[in-house]
Amino acid sequence: MNVEFSASFCEPFISSLSDDAPYKELRKLAEAHGVPSLELSACQALRNIASVKRPGKSIDIGCGIGVSTLAILSGCPGTEHTAVDGNLERILIFNEFFKNRPNVRSRQMRGEQWLTGCADTYDLAFVDSVKREYPIIWQRLRPKLNEGAVAVFDDVLLYGYVCCQEAEVPAKYRSNRLEMINFLTEIFSDASLSAQIIPVSGGMLVISLP
Repeated sequence: MNVEFSASFCEPFISSLSDDAPYKELRKLAEAHGVPSLELSACQALRNIASVKRPGKSIDIGCGIGVSTLAILSGCPGTEHTAVDGNLERILIFNEFFKNRPNVRSRQMRGEQWLTGCADTYDLAFVDSVKREYPIIWQRLRPKLNEGAVAVFDDVLLYGYVCCQEAEVPAKYRSNRLEMINFLTEIFSDASLSAQIIPVSGGMLVISLP
């Protein structure tokens, strides 16, 4: 029997290996509001990255209602954390959930807008926003990353379409596919960076700075 591997195929099995209780409430709330949220396998990966990195300052760009922020805080509860999202409704839900976390602040604005105006620098960044904006976010994020920082971009495999021939990709995804391939090529061609793609969720690109 041939079984095709995919992150979504493995999700139920991964879910059975550990307790996802910290994320259940937020993921259920996200579903009720029609808000995309990080899958459990991606939450675990992000939590593990944060627990190893122990960032003094972290940022979550495209935070939604906070599932990815919760993963970062699960790995490093004391990090000084900034969460950014352009959607007001999502930020209001986020603020209610994290209101008792004094080390967490939120900003209702686009990620590239925040990065252009802020003076902060970060040890860990997680990005899960509009995929075609990843290149410009990276351009503005990199100068804000401290020495040895880690940046994580979610869903870089774009439903697997980046691995397909263009003729096999639905027309509406072809432009985004090409932009994502160009972005990945830029990252993996940069000899000053260490990068890998973790096969969880839609593919997590992990970039480590020297």
